[in-house]
Amino acid sequence: MSRTVPVRMATRLQNRFPRPTGGSASSRAGAPASNQSPDRPSRGSARRVWLLAFAAFGLLAAAWSLAMPADGTTDERQHIERAYGAVTGHLLGPRGVDPLVHRPGAAFDVPKSLLPPNALCVYFPNFHQDRSWVASPASCQRPAPATHAKVRVVSWVGRYNPLFYLAVGGPLRFWPDLTGIVLSRLLAAALSAAFVATAATIAVRSRRPLLLAAMLTVLTPTTVALSSTVNPNGVEITAALLLWVCLVDLARPARPRTPDRLLSPPVLLGLAAVSGAVVLTVRATGPFWFALAVCGALAVADRGRIKELLRRRAARLVAAGWVLTGLLAMAWNVVSGNNKVTVTLIAVHPADHRLSTLLRVIAVDRVGGWFAEAFALDVSASWVPMLWAALSAAVLVPLAMLRARRVLLTALAVAAASLGITVALEVAFLGTLGWSQYGRYFLPGLAGVAVLLAAGPAGDAGLPPVLCRRLPRLFALGAAGCQLWVLMIEMTRVQSGPTAPLNPLAGRWHPAVGSPAVLVVAALGAVALIALVWNATGGAAGSAVSAAASVPGPYHTTIPREVPEAANS
Repeated sequence: MSRTVPVRMATRLQNRFPRPTGGSASSRAGAPASNQSPDRPSRGSARRVWLLAFAAFGLLAAAWSLAMPADGTTDERQHIERAYGAVTGHLLGPRGVDPLVHRPGAAFDVPKSLLPPNALCVYFPNFHQDRSWVASPASCQRPAPATHAKVRVVSWVGRYNPLFYLAVGGPLRFWPDLTGIVLSRLLAAALSAAFVATAATIAVRSRRPLLLAAMLTVLTPTTVALSSTVNPNGVEITAALLLWVCLVDLARPARPRTPDRLLSPPVLLGLAAVSGAVVLTVRATGPFWFALAVCGALAVADRGRIKELLRRRAARLVAAGWVLTGLLAMAWNVVSGNNKVTVTLIAVHPADHRLSTLLRVIAVDRVGGWFAEAFALDVSASWVPMLWAALSAAVLVPLAMLRARRVLLTALAVAAASLGITVALEVAFLGTLGWSQYGRYFLPGLAGVAVLLAAGPAGDAGLPPVLCRRLPRLFALGAAGCQLWVLMIEMTRVQSGPTAPLNPLAGRWHPAVGSPAVLVVAALGAVALIALVWNATGGAAGSAVSAAASVPGPYHTTIPREVPEAANS
């Protein structure tokens, strides 16, 4: 074959995917000199991406915050009482027993105006839990008294670490009523949105739209709903997501210096320090999820990269800070008695209590419900979990097929550990708390599975460019639809009752801002989500993705570059 053929092919490829040029070359071409490569966005672009991602997740969560009545989401009453106690100086109240299920907790004096006297009627028609779950619309709640006179309550989360409650509970001190509750919810939503926006910006700036799509698989309607309420579970999930992104990126082989400061090791270390500290402290199982993230990142790490990081003084300081934070978090659980649970009224004592029998019951009756609840909380929307699972598989399965064996085995091990700890806790607390575990509890681990499969050096190298562009867009459209659908179902439930036909504008109870306003806020969030993904898969970003070639390393197998292959023909 004539040697002119491969030369022409290489020339055409270089013209199609030009290499970044320095300032001198740009000057010769008549363009202004710049330190940025032509296909890399400016720093202002990073700011716009962060704001767009913050708006997308924050508006969706804000819609939930506005739409729900007092105690409108899982266990919120307990967390509101705990938050009020924390911000009024009672970091640890005296021991007490919750009257609903006789679960041990801490007692606090709260204003009567804080919650309706029968806030639980939205879920339970009485205090014996002997009727159907999700019993009544929110109109069943009697108005909270206007007086600020105190009443003694017992919160079974009263011995949780107070840091999360101090961060979001400030409005309750000044507005101990539904106004303060909504403002505290919005603070929690903003905190979670900041973690999500930072992780999304790293994915977009590093030209990995499929990493962005993979992260969206964990930001289910359940994650959004939990992030919109006074409940540390939502912040735990979003902080764990950012922690996984930072740790896995730090473990990747060293890259040439980039002008993008967000992707530099010092910034990633700082973000990992903050998100890791949050994961360690917000819930009692935080140290487990933190250790799982660190072990998962080390399992796929480039050995030379680990040695390089350990030589950095900043990395050693971050590690020392994590150790100190983890020890303090575990010490709080021991000193506060948060790790002690006595027998409650919802304890279950099966006649056949053998481990094999319990595992069979969990596999048949519990695991399916866990995954459904991880997608759509307690909302009856059977097709949403199936659609979300199908969209997630469309993104993650092709990436899994490209990953090296070590990365794939690590991702499977993280998934097994996430499910395994949930099963172990279910068995351990069956005789005291009954069936106490839920799908939302293992979402911090599933975040690691998604990041491991999508955070390779080129993220999506090896896939046809059309898939690299269309898969994230398909997921964005599906995710936006699912988020809006689940919210409308929940609004119908609290406004009209669990058996009412879908109509988020009807009902005997409505949010203070009005149901139409809530839907507008949610729609704006859905539009921002779609715009974020379109921004990540179009323009210069799309060109960079199309030109990506695989980099040898622990993440995926080597795919020869096109130009050398043509040169050898």
